[in-house]
Amino acid sequence: MSADESATAAVDDRRAVLEANRAFYEAFNARDVEAMADLWQRADDVTCIHPHRNVTKGHADVQRTWRAILTNPDQPRIVFAAEDARVIGDIGIVAGREVVAGVPIVATNIYRRSQSADLTDNADTPDNTWLLIHHHGSPVLHTE
Repeated sequence: MSADESATAAVDDRRAVLEANRAFYEAFNARDVEAMADLWQRADDVTCIHPHRNVTKGHADVQRTWRAILTNPDQPRIVFAAEDARVIGDIGIVAGREVVAGVPIVATNIYRRSQSADLTDNADTPDNTWLLIHHHGSPVLHTE
């Protein structure tokens, strides 16, 4: 692969990771439990840390937390901004700021590029799809 092809692939990967990240927030704001589940790799090593919560591990348990959040009629929408993405091999990392009911939260979403061998439980997911493997949201501490 030439340097130009490599640079183009890197830009395409970054764009695809950002699109996957936008789909995550769209699923959240639509309160779409099924879409949220489809965005995650179905694996035992996925993790999620919601604000003020402990680490949740494994696809089933992570999805239970999202189901509880997304079916809560009082759950406010999220605005995600100041996104910064980078791709390192088959891992995409998006960091940014969520605003939930006026409360600023810093968030990191980590994606893994799917490969056929990884997709035994995501059988309908095409290769090279970016799937979530980790979400972490924490309130911003004000030190001023």
